[in-house]
Amino acid sequence: MTNPPRKRPDTISNLGRAPARQAPKSPPPKIDPPAERPLRRWLHGALFENLGLKFLSMVLAITVFLLVNTDRDREISARIGVSYTMPDDKVLVSERLEEVRVTIKGPYQRMRRFDEREIERINIDLRHSPSGDVTIRPDMISLPAGLRVTSISPKTVHVQFDRRVEKIVELSPQLAGRPLHGYYVSEVKAAPTTIKVRGAEGTLAALSSVRTREVSVEGRAESFVADTEIVTPDGVEPVGGSQVNVHVAIDEELVTRKLPGLVVGIGGEGVDPAKWKVSPAQVEVTLTGALLAVEKAKAALVPLVKLSANDTKSREVPVSIEGLPPGVGVRISPERVQITPVKPSGVAPTPSP
Repeated sequence: MTNPPRKRPDTISNLGRAPARQAPKSPPPKIDPPAERPLRRWLHGALFENLGLKFLSMVLAITVFLLVNTDRDREISARIGVSYTMPDDKVLVSERLEEVRVTIKGPYQRMRRFDEREIERINIDLRHSPSGDVTIRPDMISLPAGLRVTSISPKTVHVQFDRRVEKIVELSPQLAGRPLHGYYVSEVKAAPTTIKVRGAEGTLAALSSVRTREVSVEGRAESFVADTEIVTPDGVEPVGGSQVNVHVAIDEELVTRKLPGLVVGIGGEGVDPAKWKVSPAQVEVTLTGALLAVEKAKAALVPLVKLSANDTKSREVPVSIEGLPPGVGVRISPERVQITPVKPSGVAPTPSP
């Protein structure tokens, strides 16, 4: 049997057994990095190259998506006014329909720009229509292109006619306010005093007069003429225009005022009022005239009896009024009073003859 070869012994040095020397190893060969794969390069270019163009494309795509998906048909409700074309020989006496509610349908973008205030009124032509119900059709409503009417409420309007006639009625002028203190409206009349009106036969049958708009007399103290307008009931119109004149006459207010309990004074040159007694000592004064003059006289007038220095005996004398302005009438009650001289104590007065 062949023995296996013996392992080469380690080299022995002065310091003991040491491992045998081995041949130096050569450095590993330099390996070049592998080439980039095609998928990685494509992803890098798709994500990071031309970012501005890619962002713009994304915005455009989103915009188109929103436009396509939001421009669907929408519905809204709107109110549209109603007008009428009337026949010349008839009057509409039924209640008028002023507006209708409609439902309008159309693309969202057009509905956004829709404004019901820009829609013309629905005109109902009644020139050849008899009394009864009139249908409001969608084709009577003018809408922008692309919009359509899907419902109308109410769909009909009831009309009732009466014969149109003319009639002459009185004109009643109307005033507002109050004249200046001390003045009053003595007369008011319209020119002309009557006018011709036109309307439904049934309405005019019960109409005897129409009024004017109010003419202000606030703070006035003189007569004047004012222009104003005629006010007629619904369904009635004036023939030949609505302008009229109103003549207003303003005068001073005349009053009568009683002033009771006025003390009678004594006057005269050289006369001492303390030496005379008046009986009755008070009188009632009645003033008549313009209000302002009477009010002025009330504050200034004085009942007075006039004596002279030679008077020494008791007697009746007339009462006069001092401070009375012109234009004011006066009445005194009583008109005459008794005057008696006042003697010192213990001396009897001289009797009157």
